[in-house]
Amino acid sequence: MRALTVVPGRKGSRSLDEVDEPDPEQGTILAEGLAVGVCGTDREIVAGDYGWAPEGEERLVIGHESLGRVREAPTSSGFAVGDLIVGVVRRPDPVPCGACARGLFDMCRNGRYTERGIKEIHGYATEMWRVEPEYAVKLEPALDRVGVLMEPATVVTKAWEQVEKVGARSWFEPKTVLITGAGPIGLLAAMLGVQRGLRVHVLDQVTSGPKPDLVADLGATYHHGGIKAAAQAAQRRRDFVPVGAMQQVYALQLSHPCAV
Repeated sequence: MRALTVVPGRKGSRSLDEVDEPDPEQGTILAEGLAVGVCGTDREIVAGDYGWAPEGEERLVIGHESLGRVREAPTSSGFAVGDLIVGVVRRPDPVPCGACARGLFDMCRNGRYTERGIKEIHGYATEMWRVEPEYAVKLEPALDRVGVLMEPATVVTKAWEQVEKVGARSWFEPKTVLITGAGPIGLLAAMLGVQRGLRVHVLDQVTSGPKPDLVADLGATYHHGGIKAAAQAAQRRRDFVPVGAMQQVYALQLSHPCAV
C-alpha cells in the first residue's frame, strides 16, 4: 500500500513509500482513500518545520484533510459499506485537561493532544486507512467531489461560532462582514457568511485570476483597493463585523488550524 510520508524535522524527506496495511487497532472502520487535501500545515511539515512521528517510528504518514469510502464497518457503528466519510484529525489528551474532558479537544489546554498526519498518529494520505467510528463523519453522497474540504470548512465554522458567541455577550445583529483574504479559508468564510444572510465583502490583493469571480459566484463583493477603502465600503452598511475579526478569532481560539 502506498502512502505519503516524511521524517518530521528533516527538510526534503517527503516520499511516496510502500507501507503496511492499516492496523485494525487504528479503528474498526476501513476506508479507501479518495482524496487528501494539502494545506499550510502540510507545507510546514514537508519543510521540516513541524510534525511528530508516532512513538518509536522515524517516518510520519501525512494528510489530515481526508475523504474516503467505507470498505468495512461493524454493523453497530452506524456506518455501512459505500458510505462517504471524513476522518477527524485531533484526539484528546490522555490526562485529560478540562476542555478535552468535555469533548472540546480542539481547545486542548495542555498540548498533549495527538493529531492524524501531524502529531504522533499516522495520517490519511494512504490508499487505505482506518478510523474509529466516533472519529468518523458521514457525508452525503453528493459531496464526493468536494467532501475533502470539510476539514478546513470546520475551521471556519469554528471561527464563525466564536464570533457569534463573543457578539452574543451584548446586542449583536450584524448585517455586513468584511473578510480579509480570498484564499481557500477566506472563500469558505465568505460562503458561510452568505449562507448566514450577511452582506459579505472580501478583500484581497490581486486584480485578476480566479479570486474575483469566485467571490462573485459566492454572492459576495470583491475588493482589491486596500483595507481602508474596503472597510469604508463595508461601513456604508450598518452593523458589520470588524475587519479581521475572522482571523483574530481564528488565531485566538485554535491552537492549531485543524478543528474537525
